[in-house]
Amino acid sequence: MKVVSITTAFPRSENDVLIPWIIRLINLLKEKGVETDVFTSSYCGRKSEKSNNINVFRFRYFFKKWEKLSHDMSVPEKLKSNKFYFFVLPFFMIFGMISARKFAKNNDFDLIHVHFPFPLALFGIAMKRISKKPLVMTCHGSEVNMAKKNLVFRKIFKWMLVYADSVTVNSTFMKNELSKIIPAKEIEIIPMGSGIGDISEKALKKERKTKTNLLFVGRLIEVKGTKYLVEAMKLLEAEKFELHIAGDGPERENLEKIAPKNVVFHGYQTGKNLEELYRNADIFILPSIVDDAGYTEGLGTVLLEAANFSIPVIGTNVGGIPDIIKDGETGILVPQKDPKAISEAVKKLAENPQLCENLVKNAKKHLEK
Repeated sequence: MKVVSITTAFPRSENDVLIPWIIRLINLLKEKGVETDVFTSSYCGRKSEKSNNINVFRFRYFFKKWEKLSHDMSVPEKLKSNKFYFFVLPFFMIFGMISARKFAKNNDFDLIHVHFPFPLALFGIAMKRISKKPLVMTCHGSEVNMAKKNLVFRKIFKWMLVYADSVTVNSTFMKNELSKIIPAKEIEIIPMGSGIGDISEKALKKERKTKTNLLFVGRLIEVKGTKYLVEAMKLLEAEKFELHIAGDGPERENLEKIAPKNVVFHGYQTGKNLEELYRNADIFILPSIVDDAGYTEGLGTVLLEAANFSIPVIGTNVGGIPDIIKDGETGILVPQKDPKAISEAVKKLAENPQLCENLVKNAKKHLEK
């Protein structure tokens, strides 16, 4: 069986910031006998290629210099950073649809899988009309958030989803939100898995250190709520606790200005460097919020990665996070935007090794299920 996976971007190297999980997903499918080709956009004139033994078809849509709508940051972030890209966006869509039709005519495949259906569903619909193959659309959260806030987006999004033979989301929260937009459509929850760490029952034995290492992994953007985690560090004793932040983004400069000395910024990390940070961590924290635009965490895949590394987790009670963290059972839930609650949860775990062990054991069972 062969699948065409349609994405906004595809990693140009192992250090790419956006959607590194797509390669893990494709490799896992390959183990099940499913081959995958990727249909995505170009970046600064980058041509189609074979990357990580995956055929990647990249469509051109603008002059090389300005062909940067995707890849270095998400499309919504790019539009916010430079209004010029609102002018580029129609070219992205038009040439994407033309290229999708051409791809469908010239390639053989069995199924079309669209990630982030708004607006990439248009490429999938174009392929479906030519190939007559089934179309699966997977919502990761951003498109649902956009549709919630804008009536025009919502109507277009609803029209797009009509063409899907199957619609999937990554959490109960996202299913409930999407059901408000398309109540008549059957929606299946398929959580994102994690491709790093050890899912076996054995726990990683950590050496006792003078400091408790806390870890955050993710984009430094408003919705991740990293500001409140940094503020929580001011309430914890610097000689006992140290926070390691693995990630980059537009909020980094502001965070560095307010961070106390026991906060270490590592920038974006992948591969062995990221795994080393996980192995050295004693507690993992995801302090996501509902941001000013109403966006929030669709699931929280990094929590799954932390569980794989036998790290007890703390997360905020927003979005899809409660699908992973059952409070007091698989982790600790705290209110959003509450540095004091975060600091108290950290101290609770640091002072109770048996609780940590129980949370990790239950989290691994939950993740495996």
